[in-house]
Amino acid sequence: MFYSEEEKERLIKQFLPKIKHYALRYYHIVQSFLDLDDLISAGIKGLLEALMKYNPSFNVPLSHFIDYRIRGTILDEIRSLDIFSKEFRRKVEDVKRAYKYLKNEGIEPTDDEIISFLNISHKQLQEIYQSIKASDIVSLDDYLEGKEGDKLSIINVIADKNDIFEEIKLREIKEKLSKAIERLSEQEKLVISLYYYDELNMREIAEVLGVSLSRVSQIHGQALIKLKNFIESN
Repeated sequence: MFYSEEEKERLIKQFLPKIKHYALRYYHIVQSFLDLDDLISAGIKGLLEALMKYNPSFNVPLSHFIDYRIRGTILDEIRSLDIFSKEFRRKVEDVKRAYKYLKNEGIEPTDDEIISFLNISHKQLQEIYQSIKASDIVSLDDYLEGKEGDKLSIINVIADKNDIFEEIKLREIKEKLSKAIERLSEQEKLVISLYYYDELNMREIAEVLGVSLSRVSQIHGQALIKLKNFIESN
């Protein structure tokens, strides 16, 4: 579809609050590497790409398609950064493997069990949890592929804010993710719900729970490792 410059400018103004919302939402992931303006610019790029690619035959409202592309383009900007060292990635993989091994052995993989298994300190494990980002582990904001090659953000599967997912046959993914979430602790469930369903940022969640920002990051990291393990093993 063709949009005049005036129409594009109007839509940018209309969706700017949404763009800023997602930029702030993910800013905690890369605040040491990117400015907030970089994420906002990526969101604007996503909006313009959506206008170029949108086709009414998609049977998806334009506003939903724009929202999808804004978030996707901001995440693409984050994924393009090679900000994690091989050493860091190895540590994350070690924690994931330890969790899976202990689970398979019938041992509840608590922090103490993981620390003992990996022979690391409590501080080192917490640092790994704090550094785990949405784009690195599962990610709940990343994309899963359906039987027919369709891709959609898992965040929308959780939120279930509209019925287009029935059309692309992602019910089994939703069921699997729901079962995985049920296995989380109550605190982990709350953080996942507030972050992915209510779309609060980490600082807002910390205020709601009355804990530190670093503690929220730790809980988030723990939950993602558990979800990743369950999804991969079922």
